Amino acid sequence: MVHRLSRTQGFHVHATDGSIGHIDDFLVDERLSRVCFLMVDTSNWLGGKWVAVSPESVASIDWGNQVVHVNLTRTEIREGPTMEEADVPSHEMTPGFVII
Repeated sequence: MVHRLSRTQGFHVHATDGSIGHIDDFLVDERLSRVCFLMVDTSNWLGGKWVAVSPESVASIDWGNQVVHVNLTRTEIREGPTMEEADVPSHEMTPGFVII
């Protein structure tokens, strides 16, 4: 079955040991023309941040409950790369900012 990736924006992310945040955005490698990371917003957690999570870590998607299950622990997600470490250009670091 085919789904629009944008439908998962805002879905809760559940690690193997519990909830950790929600999908906020996606990072695409323009050279490879593929999604390289799901950006998970962990700001509901103390010291939360945007963390890049590999799409290969997605175990399942519960469309009805809007939950993405990943094969990572909360600690593994928290210690994952930030947007800066994922080599995102600085002009794309601000949500909703568009260069014309």
